[in-house]
Amino acid sequence: MTISNSVHLASALSGIALLGAAALSAPAVAAPPDNSHNPALPQFNVTGTDYMLHNSVRAEEMVQHVRQARAAIARCDEGGFNKARFDVFHGENYARDEPGGGYIETIAGANTGNDDADVLERIGWELDAEWKLKCADKKEAKAARHSFSAGAGLHAGRISLPTLRYLGFEDAITLDQAIGVVDGEDDAAVAGGSISGGGRLGNSKTWWEMTVERTGADASSSFTNIDPAGDGLLIPGPLGGASGFALPSAGGLNVVSRANFSASYDWTNIHAKFVMPVECETLLLFPFAGVGYTRTDFDARFEGAIPGFARDFAYATSIDVDAISPMAGIEAVRDFGGYSLRAGGLVAVDFNDADGHDRLSFTGFPDSEAALENDDTTVSGRAWVGVTFGTAASPFALSVDFAWVHAGNVPNITRDGVNPTRLDMDNADAIVGSLRAAFRF
Repeated sequence: MTISNSVHLASALSGIALLGAAALSAPAVAAPPDNSHNPALPQFNVTGTDYMLHNSVRAEEMVQHVRQARAAIARCDEGGFNKARFDVFHGENYARDEPGGGYIETIAGANTGNDDADVLERIGWELDAEWKLKCADKKEAKAARHSFSAGAGLHAGRISLPTLRYLGFEDAITLDQAIGVVDGEDDAAVAGGSISGGGRLGNSKTWWEMTVERTGADASSSFTNIDPAGDGLLIPGPLGGASGFALPSAGGLNVVSRANFSASYDWTNIHAKFVMPVECETLLLFPFAGVGYTRTDFDARFEGAIPGFARDFAYATSIDVDAISPMAGIEAVRDFGGYSLRAGGLVAVDFNDADGHDRLSFTGFPDSEAALENDDTTVSGRAWVGVTFGTAASPFALSVDFAWVHAGNVPNITRDGVNPTRLDMDNADAIVGSLRAAFRF
């Protein structure tokens, strides 16, 4: 070994000794533990804790985050605590993912990143324990101040409805038939409102909630010159077979010069549910179960004129659906102090009882009408995200939500020209935004 190499080695060992001495002289109370049990590594105290880190920059950052967390604990400020706690958690993840091979790792053969990450994990646990000790009961007490809530809301969006089909063409040569050649409009605006109320069941954590909601949608479209192009025009009847009409082209006389379609949907929903809050780390979960009743009133009309035969026709359909729907779901809430973010979903099984009629009027002939009924069981559901402005202790809260709604029991009808009109329970999907205000007493 040369004199020069000896000097460099002595300098390196001297530097390590000084680093070790600096760690021993850090202003920690009761001699904070050595993270790696290796006195050759530097140690920097996270002031306010009994822990030390190898990385001085990281230690200074954690001092600030710990101070912010404890300041939030002193105020029981959940939003402030969650932010500071997340910063500690982020530092832990960054330290654990930190690549090795630096000067300290090379000299001492240690993984300082993992050592620091383990310490930050313990600091986080201790902060969580301090929060729960001081603020968990206080938070519950604040929420318990309110034993009843009442609110009202408005919602609007777009809905994709089952497609209602009308008329038919018959090939003049082969006599092949195509039924349902005209589609009524199946996309519409949907809007409505709701009122709700709820309260705590005695001194338990369980809440009950009841909501009454009214929603409506209207779809319409118009048509000109529905032309069979030399084929026959078919107007299927509600009773099938001879209850319908077939008009030959006769040189183009069977063209429907104008036609109008309209459909109206009204839903009245009443549901009650029971909610049991459950705390899970930084989330508050609200699993719930309940039952709902929905009344659907559906009316559709399709009418047109055939001037070549001096005839008018009109279909009129009216359906009522009563549904009893057991439901279950969950909502997750993350509180940030003055506001909270929410996401949830539910699924419902619909036990339907539907009945109504389908009628055809045709100039010069008596009306024909078929009675309709259906008792299929279907599945519906929804998923939503939203934000609520206000805390659990606030006497007033304002919520904005966006939801996807699926209904599996929307009436649809099928006419095939042979059999009587069939009533089916079909699917509809909507994207809806809502605004709701709630008062707590």
